[in-house]
Amino acid sequence: MRPKTIFKSLISIYVACFASLNLVAQSPFTGVENLFSEPKSYTLFNTKTTLKIDGELDEKAWLDSRWSDFFIDIEGDLKPVPTFKTRVKMLWDEKYLYIAAQMQEPHVWANNKPEKDIIFRDNVFKIFIDPDNNMNDDFEIQINPQNNMLFLIMNKPYRDAGVPVSGWIPIGIQSAVKISGTINNADDSDNGWTAEIALPLSAFNFNPKDAKQNKNLRINFLRTNFDFIVNNGVYSKALDSTGKAFPPHYSCWTPQGIINMHYPERWGYTQFAENTPNNNEQAFILPYSEKQRKYLWLAYYRQKEYFKINKRYASSLNELKVPENDIQLNGKKNMLNLEATSKQFLISIKEEGSNTIITLDQDGLISNLILP
Repeated sequence: MRPKTIFKSLISIYVACFASLNLVAQSPFTGVENLFSEPKSYTLFNTKTTLKIDGELDEKAWLDSRWSDFFIDIEGDLKPVPTFKTRVKMLWDEKYLYIAAQMQEPHVWANNKPEKDIIFRDNVFKIFIDPDNNMNDDFEIQINPQNNMLFLIMNKPYRDAGVPVSGWIPIGIQSAVKISGTINNADDSDNGWTAEIALPLSAFNFNPKDAKQNKNLRINFLRTNFDFIVNNGVYSKALDSTGKAFPPHYSCWTPQGIINMHYPERWGYTQFAENTPNNNEQAFILPYSEKQRKYLWLAYYRQKEYFKINKRYASSLNELKVPENDIQLNGKKNMLNLEATSKQFLISIKEEGSNTIITLDQDGLISNLILP
């Protein structure tokens, strides 16, 4: 090969490598893209008529409201589409948040043991709610095909040493299950089951008519399905060669990107409309503050990984390979800041010229601060 040709080839390789490095430099989310896909959103319309909680979903308000997309695997596109379809609807009035879930299932079964906490070990539908979008003090509600329920409050996610509190039951809650087929009968084939739940808004200290709260409620849903066997007409979970149950199949409305539902920043967005379901739905627009939060979560995830390796938190964003200055969002410049000790940290983001700061600490708590 001629020297001139070799020189041109080297230049081409250099340009390609530089472009590649530049692309990586411009993409701080490389390697964690699964945690930064935009969560789905749902507009809840107001029902002016009282709903009868019976699992039928035959009132006009339900018929006029739209179904969500069918659930996908908890990890999103990383895994195949779930075998059985699941979808939800939501409505609200001044007292309740209404949730209806429709689940396809050729064999509807549930454990008959009386313990109230046994339901999470079998097939179940779960609701996760963060009413104020601060990622702490979240609620988990579970229901099984027998209309048995379990309620939990999380002071913070498990990843941050959160502790679940049980024994809480929302005052005034209503629920019903409708089986399309017969439960715990292995001799026939079923179509599935529908759960209808009325959750008192007062239990979450949430008022949809408060403009400051209207788009704050974050929510996601999880369906858990176990492989099963039937022995003498009794359903039970299928076991592997070691005698342990096979891992369940997890499907949810908006993907978590990880097999863990306790990442509330991955839950879906809601907006509460004053009009009734027969009106046109308003498109959801991702708030600017949510775009800012992406960089807070990026630094948070990097800090947690850094701690696992080094047994301390990083003292600078440079150590985490997270951008600090000139973060452009909607054409506006933002600055990221990190304050840290070996065991604690506080990350903040601020738009240039703004007096509003959003912070995120080692417990995953989001706070909004207004500077004087």
